[in-house]
Amino acid sequence: MTNPTDDRSVCVVIPMPNDPPWELFDAISDDIPIIVCDDSNGKLAPAPRPNVTYFDYAAQEAYAGKHYAAMPHRSAASRNFGHYWAYKEGFDVIIALDYDCDTRGDWVGDHLSCLTTVTDQPAVKPVAQGGWVNSIENDEFYARGYPYEYRTSELSQVIDTTASGEVKLNMGVWDRVLDLNGVDKFWKEPPYDPGLRADENCIALGNIPVCGMNTSFAAELTPAYFFLPDCWVNGTWQLSRHDDIWGGYIIKKLMDINGDLFSWGRPVVEHTRQTPLERVAVLEQWMHLMSVPFYELVDEAVADLSPGGYVDLYAGFVDEFERRIEGSRAPVHYRAIYSELADWMRRWSLAFQKTA
Repeated sequence: MTNPTDDRSVCVVIPMPNDPPWELFDAISDDIPIIVCDDSNGKLAPAPRPNVTYFDYAAQEAYAGKHYAAMPHRSAASRNFGHYWAYKEGFDVIIALDYDCDTRGDWVGDHLSCLTTVTDQPAVKPVAQGGWVNSIENDEFYARGYPYEYRTSELSQVIDTTASGEVKLNMGVWDRVLDLNGVDKFWKEPPYDPGLRADENCIALGNIPVCGMNTSFAAELTPAYFFLPDCWVNGTWQLSRHDDIWGGYIIKKLMDINGDLFSWGRPVVEHTRQTPLERVAVLEQWMHLMSVPFYELVDEAVADLSPGGYVDLYAGFVDEFERRIEGSRAPVHYRAIYSELADWMRRWSLAFQKTA
């Protein structure tokens, strides 16, 4: 159970495209609300628990009103509505969970214990300029979203250090079915264990792939933490599985501006389901191709931003991101997708502005 002295209000958000084995969520007590973003076209069976609330598309539209257009559907980004709801309802902490993850022990309490002020907490930072931290401690495998451009022993090297400040986003890791790029699983059987960091929480300084499968965050981040929807390149090829990675890249950059910290490690969940790898590899193809130009645009957009509240900070970011797309060296069909995503991000930003 959670620490009775922790008076922060908590809401768990789970997007569901179909019915899960509800026993996966046994570590979530009945006094914690679970918001289900029903992405099944209304086909879910009634939930067996009184603390579960379903929001299908019609219910979302009724709640979100004119901001319904900011809520993506038919992808993992459908979880945005649950985060929006929890923020508007005044919860202090939002915990994001995938519907195929088995919670263990005091899962909620472990997340809350990580969202705290730390002093000289273990931290790692990349050696290379613009480098990345791999959340899977394995020399041969990298977490989904870790750019191939940095997959050499020199460019992936990190330094152990410490950090102090307030942790406002914690990413718990996962075992059994590790969250790797689909194509990486074809060449060699991946491990079942994420590595030593599962036993402690470490601060990531610099870039890290932010998986939304098992994360907790201070609700104040919500206006700047947007999971990006699927798009179709040239109207044909689906860009997918970038939702948490690209949205996570943005929120991490904005947190860096404010001096807020990102940690990963505890609590571990069991990821129980592997989507067919052929399908995964196809859905991720355009993410691999388009990621680095996207990150370059984000880096340019945040370069001149100043610390501030996350509503205004994200609004300023969207302005700068959109303004720089036309001057990007990315191919024209990449720029079209970036413009489409900028439109989505602007709608999300407006949903949190008082004058909207």
